[in-house]
Amino acid sequence: MKFIFFFLTVILVNLCFASDKKEGRFFEDQPDVTDDYQIHFIYMLDKNGKDNELDLNGEMESMVEEMNEKMFELTGNKQKYKLDYRLDGKLDISFVRLDVKGRKEGWNNNYPDFFIQNLGFNNPKKLYFSFVDSFTHRDSGQMGTHSGYTFMKRAGSREEIIKITIHELLHGQGFSWKCTKGNTNGHVSGPSVLSNQNNQYILGKMIYEHGDESCPDLKDSIYMTPTSADPFDPLPMVCHLAERSGRAHGGTYGFEDQWPARYDHKKFKKIRKNSYWCTYKLDEFADPMWFKKWKK
Repeated sequence: MKFIFFFLTVILVNLCFASDKKEGRFFEDQPDVTDDYQIHFIYMLDKNGKDNELDLNGEMESMVEEMNEKMFELTGNKQKYKLDYRLDGKLDISFVRLDVKGRKEGWNNNYPDFFIQNLGFNNPKKLYFSFVDSFTHRDSGQMGTHSGYTFMKRAGSREEIIKITIHELLHGQGFSWKCTKGNTNGHVSGPSVLSNQNNQYILGKMIYEHGDESCPDLKDSIYMTPTSADPFDPLPMVCHLAERSGRAHGGTYGFEDQWPARYDHKKFKKIRKNSYWCTYKLDEFADPMWFKKWKK
């Protein structure tokens, strides 16, 4: 069944791409400058979305670079994210057009995650982040620990797009964790760009350089540069918690032995049922019926 569904998806995508082929546009992840962990960006449209060429005209690259400079500022000019660059020095941005119409509600078992993974965007050493340009959504952004999205039409201004992307990329590092001070369902209660109530342009001591060695600190994420002397990788950690919570989506991720011993304390011992979700390997485990609300 998986093979049949994958074959149909590829055919539909190739048909959609026929009018999108333009000079300087890339449909696949380009050769990397480094094999280090890094964040890869995608310019995403739905089936009928208008192509504003943000991957070609420099606008998306400019926003991503501005976002990363803002992260540098928020860390006290100490760190920023590791971004995926091409060999020519330009930010590596891929173009993806979904084979379905966009949806304003939910994310329905993460069909876009499933879709891009089938296209080959499934490297466990990369986070995949899409700027969605062609349809609105009830949320301004979403992210797990493998792929995320900023819905540009919902966000509105350039400043909000950048702010939302910063917020979502923090979710991509696993924040907020159960042990994070002020954790409230993945966000924080204090002033921070990760707070839904006090959404200020600061990281907050609960996220960066909080001093609690038993709880993940953003400075130690493997996706930050300069790299910490003792980094953590959020993907195997969150997927491990998903398996323990009974919400692994049909298989095992193979990360059982990759939980850092320094975080093995009481707040991670009791895991509420279905409290974590991991979309890594969704292309291998997903039942196509999960996505029946996405219309062709």
